[in-house]
Amino acid sequence: MTAFKNINDITHDLKTLGFESGLSADELKYLPLRARSHAFTVCICANIAYLTAKLNEIREILSEIRHPVNRKTLKFVKRLSYRDAIKVGLIGCGRLGTQIVKTLTTFSDVRPGEIMISTRRPHELVSLRESGIECIFDNKKVVQNCHLVFLACLPCQVQTVAEEIRDHIPRDCIIYSVVTSVSLPRLKQLFRHNNMVKTDFTWPTQPDDPSWPVGCDVCETLNQVEFAELACPVSDRAKTDAIVWPNQKLSEIALYAALNMCPMLNVTADEAINLMNVAFIGPNRKELDWSKFLEEESSEFIKEGNLPVFDLFHVGTNDTPLTEVLTNNIEIRKAITKRFCLVFDRFRSSDTTT
Repeated sequence: MTAFKNINDITHDLKTLGFESGLSADELKYLPLRARSHAFTVCICANIAYLTAKLNEIREILSEIRHPVNRKTLKFVKRLSYRDAIKVGLIGCGRLGTQIVKTLTTFSDVRPGEIMISTRRPHELVSLRESGIECIFDNKKVVQNCHLVFLACLPCQVQTVAEEIRDHIPRDCIIYSVVTSVSLPRLKQLFRHNNMVKTDFTWPTQPDDPSWPVGCDVCETLNQVEFAELACPVSDRAKTDAIVWPNQKLSEIALYAALNMCPMLNVTADEAINLMNVAFIGPNRKELDWSKFLEEESSEFIKEGNLPVFDLFHVGTNDTPLTEVLTNNIEIRKAITKRFCLVFDRFRSSDTTT
């Protein structure tokens, strides 16, 4: 990876004013952890933004098909196009939670009114409340009203939260944990919910690359195309150039979660696969079919016109037909990586023109 220079850091070339100048020899040994911690946050936020953006993209495609709007006359009649976005919840809103919210509103086509946050101190989230985000202290209300809920509380609070909400979680609600110290099987046991997702990462044993942009915030880092690509779970560059890379399972979960949403949207099996190709692979490409997601014996289920519902906990903890596809099919990996980067490139393009 080439050296990265943060143009907003006025101390970059002034070593005596740098972060490292005040560290002792013993403390300098732990300096790579700073970059690694930042990389963890970037990867977590990037994959959350990606999943949310893809679910919203699918719903937007369907909305445009079912509720066509003449774009040329839209501004004259002052009518907004039909919107059916997912509702996003967040339980816990400390430093990581705040970064998650900022990433979602920047990259994922999520509006403030579509976000609900539950925290013990909602009155302290002044800027988020002023932007239109509902900030409360009611975990049950969040899971009852949101399609996708991110669990960003402290590890010591997970059991208490689980006991409070596990009898109130809708079956199709996705609980996405960023509490790295609590395993997915333990989360399943605590929440008694099948749609449990967790972020898992790997990192190299050698010292971290000092070129990682630790001086940039998360959105600024993802605004750099090479760092957005390194956060993609199926990027071929991640294992060679990244200091932290996410488990491939996150890409599998995104695809299966999108398929799980299709029955609620009243689409056919053929329509569902077309949506997967458009959103995850690209327009006019037909790389994905049901054989990529289902075992051969399950194909009869699809032929009868039914849509399957997948257990996301099982997807996250076991090999699936898609596991082999993402491992061995280079073209599909490249296509997914490209679409992953486009989530953040869309923001870069609009930001450049403003």
